[in-house]
Amino acid sequence: MATVVPLIGITPAGEKEKSDKKKEVCYCHLVQLLRTTSHLLNQTYIVHWNLIGSKFYSIHLLTEDIYKEMQEGLDVVAEHIRSLNISTPFCVMDLNTAKELDPLPHNCFDQEKMISTLSVNYNKLANSFSQLSEEAEAIGDQLTMDLAAERGRAHKKQQWLLKSNLSIN
Repeated sequence: MATVVPLIGITPAGEKEKSDKKKEVCYCHLVQLLRTTSHLLNQTYIVHWNLIGSKFYSIHLLTEDIYKEMQEGLDVVAEHIRSLNISTPFCVMDLNTAKELDPLPHNCFDQEKMISTLSVNYNKLANSFSQLSEEAEAIGDQLTMDLAAERGRAHKKQQWLLKSNLSIN
């Protein structure tokens, strides 16, 4: 009976395709998170500029702190994508596509609803980065996993800061 000796670096048929598909899913998700982050940054500007009511000043200052951090975080995500030799969106319309986020209310006097919607959207973004971290771990990409964890933590904090300003948490 012949002894079977495994060859190093050789994977069973189909394993490379599965691995490539997992990478594709992970990196497509990363690019989508760039879009979603950009969209949420714009929503943050909208609340910053348009909220009217008794919470205006405190939310104006808070959203300014948030959008400044978001600008830096957005750049870090984009640079990481480029470091993977993946293109970022070329069109502003493409960059602001985020179907998973709730739209902001059009009534700038409904400050509770505006703050609540923004808070919910930050939580959604944090959860999506958490999912990306798991996808990156599955493909052995430690740098993307670390980036996803860092951005997820930042967005979870932003969600908490916004939610703490609601009358009813």
